[in-house]
Amino acid sequence: MGTAAGFIFAVALALGVVTLRADNEPALVRIRRVEGRYQLERDGRQFFIKGAVGTYRLDLLAASGGNSVRAGPHALDEAHRHGLTCLVGLPLANPRKGFDYEDCERVNSQFEKIRELVKRYRSHPALLMWAIGNEPEIGTSHSQRVPLWHEVNRIAQMIKTEDPSHPVITVLGDAYKRILPELDEHCTALDAVGLNSYNDMLTLPEDVARAGWTRPYVVTEFGPRGHWQVPKTPWRVPIEDSSTEKAEFYLKAYRHAVEGRPQCLGAYAFYWSHKQEKTHTWYGMFLPDGNETAAVETMRYLWTGRWPTNLCPRIGPGKIRIVGSQSPQNQQSAVMMAGKGVSVEVDVQDPDNDDLVITWDFRGDTSDNPNVGGDYEPPTAPIPDVIVRTHSGGRIADLRLPNRPGKFRLFVYANDGHGHAATANLPVLLVAPSS
Repeated sequence: MGTAAGFIFAVALALGVVTLRADNEPALVRIRRVEGRYQLERDGRQFFIKGAVGTYRLDLLAASGGNSVRAGPHALDEAHRHGLTCLVGLPLANPRKGFDYEDCERVNSQFEKIRELVKRYRSHPALLMWAIGNEPEIGTSHSQRVPLWHEVNRIAQMIKTEDPSHPVITVLGDAYKRILPELDEHCTALDAVGLNSYNDMLTLPEDVARAGWTRPYVVTEFGPRGHWQVPKTPWRVPIEDSSTEKAEFYLKAYRHAVEGRPQCLGAYAFYWSHKQEKTHTWYGMFLPDGNETAAVETMRYLWTGRWPTNLCPRIGPGKIRIVGSQSPQNQQSAVMMAGKGVSVEVDVQDPDNDDLVITWDFRGDTSDNPNVGGDYEPPTAPIPDVIVRTHSGGRIADLRLPNRPGKFRLFVYANDGHGHAATANLPVLLVAPSS
């Protein structure tokens, strides 16, 4: 642990937001119902999950009041070093990728591999719970799901035999509203369910009740509005919220679906790092350069009740505005002629009046690709020589648009010099000049 990381971790320990076990013995984790509410208990003490998905900057996660990560078993040692627990994901093949749950040989091979993982890691002191798979129901028919759920239940029974000290869940995707009754019928061995939810966080408790699910739930992923849940441009690409709008949504979603909900055992914010999924900024709580977005400070506030002393820049309601020779456009998208010059302006402020370093780039837009379930997407690179110059402190940029028609995105980033940033982007359709 480096000097800075060590200092952050020491502060976290002093504040009591993380706790280290006095030994390397496994914790006994139980789910109990107390006065009409479910609660998770770790070694007899109530444990409400304040977590994030991902293993980036676990020192900062602990210092921000987090107490758990959702990751694979490879993360257990690192989580333990930072006083964090781990919801360990166990790999489960997806029918949408060709796995047949009526193929006994392949099913039994997977079963034994999972058993070996459980036996290998069941005594790890950072282990909190087991999660069988992640959204295995995506892209499946009912006839495919019935044998899938039977196998999930068989795996859950096996885990509880091999490791009676840790609860077992599986994780459902956005369609949980119609899948929960199936899970309730076929997966009686599960202690709870993990729900990945984005825009539907605003109705999640009500949806769970309508589905008839009476066991507890963990929000295993939540974040900004999903790319499938936002308005689209006339050329059918999703319109991404700014980092400021996303942070506001984290706050609203958590307060509705997590805080004070008697079935909820806690939540994992997504994604405690950065990744390419539709764009390189959509789901990451950090930018690729390591700067935090406002989603990080929002989770710190939700976990500790305190805002950090220095806050992220804020993208204003104007976002990115087209100025100059082109016709005025709204802030949602823009249609422009290929090869032309254009000027753009960002609406951004810093709540601490820090001097902002504002940069721009222009990229091909691949956000309408058919990938689902977080499947790997290759990153997009900035197109050189599009940003000609900037002025007004970087708030205005002059562009020379590429000569080729197509779908693109204009990105802007505002960095406050303290490791905090804001970002927004504008979908752009370049069309050939009229003859």
